[in-house]
Amino acid sequence: MSDGGHRPVAPGSGDPAGRHPAPQYPAPQYPQTQQYPRADQYPQAHQYPQAQQYPDGPYGGAGQPRAWGPPPGREAGGAPRRRRRRPLVTAIVAVLVLVLLAGGVAAWALLGGSGGASSPNGVVTALAEDLEGRDHLRAYTRIAPNEATLLTDLGSVLTSELQRLDVLRPGIRADATLDAVTFSGLRFDEAAAEQVRPDVTITKLVAGTITTTRDPADLPFTDSFTAKVHPGGTPPSGLPQTIDIAQVVREQGGPIRIATVRVEGEWYVSGLYTAADHALQDAGEPWPTTSIDARGAGSAGEAVRGLLQAALDADLRRVIELTDPVEMAALHDAGPALVDGAAGSRSTGARIVDLQTTETDVRGRTALSLASLTVDDGAGTRVTLTRTGDCLTISGVAGAPPRLCANQLGWLVGAQVGTSPAVRQLVPRLATAVLDVKVVTTEDGGSWYVAPGRTVVRLSTDLLGALRPGDLDALIAGG
Repeated sequence: MSDGGHRPVAPGSGDPAGRHPAPQYPAPQYPQTQQYPRADQYPQAHQYPQAQQYPDGPYGGAGQPRAWGPPPGREAGGAPRRRRRRPLVTAIVAVLVLVLLAGGVAAWALLGGSGGASSPNGVVTALAEDLEGRDHLRAYTRIAPNEATLLTDLGSVLTSELQRLDVLRPGIRADATLDAVTFSGLRFDEAAAEQVRPDVTITKLVAGTITTTRDPADLPFTDSFTAKVHPGGTPPSGLPQTIDIAQVVREQGGPIRIATVRVEGEWYVSGLYTAADHALQDAGEPWPTTSIDARGAGSAGEAVRGLLQAALDADLRRVIELTDPVEMAALHDAGPALVDGAAGSRSTGARIVDLQTTETDVRGRTALSLASLTVDDGAGTRVTLTRTGDCLTISGVAGAPPRLCANQLGWLVGAQVGTSPAVRQLVPRLATAVLDVKVVTTEDGGSWYVAPGRTVVRLSTDLLGALRPGDLDALIAGG
């Protein structure tokens, strides 16, 4: 185990002994034209989560560090406690994702992606000012570049596909739906910020409000889709709902923790590090002082096979080693704690004997889909799956059909749950998309890694691409 060697540290911020290399983050390539099937560039629209109503109340004195009481995850006596859900964090993350999905490409095109700041407090303060001033495109540039890339790609896919399916109206402004959300008085306690890693700092949000108008008319769905969802007419607007951050802080016993990460000397807000921080807090664990270094494979195929075998072996360390160290930097840094938590996991005993894949290109990266797989179950039985068109040929499994095709699955699903004809017609197309799943890999310095985020984006593209205009109408009518 080594101390963060997989990921760059800003000059002057790393190990004083000089064991950390200088930052080598690849510069984000923005904007890029998507190469997904049936994916055009359209603005994105979203549906906001319902905000919760909290009573008003002052937070306390400003500008002073707080004594928050027991460490998060533990009671005063030291016993672990079950943490409550964080409605405010969920709302903030949801809104930030909406900003990303709505205006990512335009933001980088117009502003050049220059949204970092010289300090953790500087970037969260800038983000708060952007949100309060409704400058949603500028807010987008405050997000860590590797995360912005993924969400931009995902936003492009969702927008174009939902417009193709006649769910979203074409031609709407990218951030139109965000007009229904108002941010006010967002304040961070700079003195309470925690530097949990040399280039990761947790900032503390302690005050402010988020208000939503909840007007269905603000949602840019097509008239035909709205009529299907609300056959009795669009429901009337609800009363504005407000989340009072200070009240949430009092109720949960501490501030809202939002992670920032340093990339090439600039600080950005990070959703992935925030998620990792909350997971560690809920487990009552501190941030590890070491990281799991990236240790790739000699080829794309070896990387995929190695990750699958590691999963069968319950070897979480090897799984993390084989993930893209830039895309999944937060996973590598939180990895030692995750590995410790999974220490009791048992191997399945199965061994991959042979894996054959079909190689395709996804935006300049190598993606692999299944051609055939042979697995030894550890007890002398070998099972082989072979992909032939839309079918899987199965051998070595007693009682299993020798051949299972996508068009059979619709009838199998219908027989089990009594689904509508629309579902029976759709399932084979979705099954084909799943069979076509492409695991995206990346190469760095001759070593190959699996890119989970890019794989999810590609799978989303294929699943949505399996839908046809009218499918959703049929599903709603039949449901």
